[in-house]
Amino acid sequence: MIVLGRCVRTIAFVALGLACSLGAGAADPSSVDALLAEISTYLFSTPEKAVAPLEKLQALQSSFTPVQNERYQLYYASSLGFRGRHEERISLVQSFLPQVKTPARRARFLYELIDGSTVLGRYEAALLAMNQSILLLPRLESAGEKMNVLQSALALSSSLHAYDEALDFAERLYSLSGDTVGSYAACVGLTDKVELNFMRGDRQQARSLVPDAILACDANKNQFFTLLVKTLVAIDLIDSEKYATGIASGLPLLRQFSVLSQSSDYVTQLEEALARAYLKTGNVEQAEHYGFQAYQRAQSGKVLLLQEKTSETMAAIQRAQGQLVKAMGYYDINLALKKKVLDDQLQKNLAYQRVKFETQDKANQMALLEQKNKNLNIEKELQQGRNQNLILLMTLSLVVLTLLGVWLAKTLRQRNIFRQSAQVDGLTQVSNRAHFVASARQVFRSAKTGVSLVLLDMDFFKKINDTYGHATGDWVLRAVCDAVKTQLRKTDLLGRLGGEEFALCLPLFTPEEAKAMAERCRAAIAAIDTGPSGFSFEITASLGIASRDINGPLNFEETLAAADKALYFSKNEGRNRVTVYQHSGA
Repeated sequence: MIVLGRCVRTIAFVALGLACSLGAGAADPSSVDALLAEISTYLFSTPEKAVAPLEKLQALQSSFTPVQNERYQLYYASSLGFRGRHEERISLVQSFLPQVKTPARRARFLYELIDGSTVLGRYEAALLAMNQSILLLPRLESAGEKMNVLQSALALSSSLHAYDEALDFAERLYSLSGDTVGSYAACVGLTDKVELNFMRGDRQQARSLVPDAILACDANKNQFFTLLVKTLVAIDLIDSEKYATGIASGLPLLRQFSVLSQSSDYVTQLEEALARAYLKTGNVEQAEHYGFQAYQRAQSGKVLLLQEKTSETMAAIQRAQGQLVKAMGYYDINLALKKKVLDDQLQKNLAYQRVKFETQDKANQMALLEQKNKNLNIEKELQQGRNQNLILLMTLSLVVLTLLGVWLAKTLRQRNIFRQSAQVDGLTQVSNRAHFVASARQVFRSAKTGVSLVLLDMDFFKKINDTYGHATGDWVLRAVCDAVKTQLRKTDLLGRLGGEEFALCLPLFTPEEAKAMAERCRAAIAAIDTGPSGFSFEITASLGIASRDINGPLNFEETLAAADKALYFSKNEGRNRVTVYQHSGA
């Protein structure tokens, strides 16, 4: 799995070169410029050393020129970010930003606002700041300044799973290279495109871009980005179950990281992939070595997705070693992290949809205002033609009414589309994750009788995708949903949590009735005729059930966690089975 933190780390390296350029010129003899130059030297290499000269500058603020004050405020905001004081960082930028008129410096202040808001989970604020920075692009003169804006927008978009938008930013970034093969823009742009295609699951496209990316980065003499591309390829080999090749490719890359950047999140991802590869090839000792190193790095780096992934890998390793108590400990940690990841992604999705809809709605309003302005100009001209005034005024009224009608119809249609897309999974036409979770929580709050949750996960679904193609995989997911729907009542909820995992919320069910329903669903799935897909193969699923109980799980989250444990048991006990969560352990 490609982790979202990768693009964020890439932008850090782009921002490093650009932000340092603020003080790259020869230092002025005055003490203020000398201190600013000192801060620019420290801030992005050893940021803790920048605190002392910043404190010295506080006593000199009254003597600052406007340019010196902008540099000081920007450096201070960056320092607050490095020290984890993001609330103060955002407050400073918001209060000072209206004074900043130069497009290049305004873009840098907006970067601080985007980064700080993202860290605090304020994704709407980050998206709005990103839109402001994108509008500055035509006014930025240097390619480096444009790269900083585009890379910031790319990182935020990819973290929100808006991969089409992110790829558009990567293409615009790459276009800054012109015809120069070895330019920095070509290296970074191609690296981003490789990574984004891996993230969106388009392995073929990603692999086709790898040779060009390595060629561009080698020509730019950028060893780090060359290393990143090779690391992405090594991890993909392991994800594609080419474990021996992945190990052989990955181990030398770890040694290169120890020289270039031992603290990079890519090290964590590569070590986690190596741990999985060693586990699959039976070398449990090496699996534990690399898995534990990756887990410790993830804990230290506090990147949520890396923490979730490494804890899951460690649980599998401890289980393979027979350390069931330790395995359950890691599993409990992983379960809590999965919930955090789910909640975080839900916030991101809602923020993205709201900002996208509001932006489109404002664009429609602007178009209407422009049309009204044109109509006013026409009306002035009409005053000069007495004989045709009445006819032209009537025509104008009809135009305005037509435009208003079209705009209103379009706005209503967009609202309906937004509402539909916010509730329904586009592929299977069942509830998506966000809508299912919200609806199930409401059921748990309102229902006074028994409620059961069933988690359903397809068996060996990845093998179906790899063997028969993703189109067949999509057909399977739709067929499974159709089969399950035939077993449900109107009051039951079916939702897709992601990938090949689905969930059922069954109100007014006893645990026995829920188990019977789950067994019927399992049998219906196993009976699916795969002939219409063009291939003949077996489809099975594993299911886990948990019911609200005064002696067991009470709320939605606890019941979901219990059902997940039951599903975990079904998977590990041979698949194609139903497991009911028991209070003493599923």
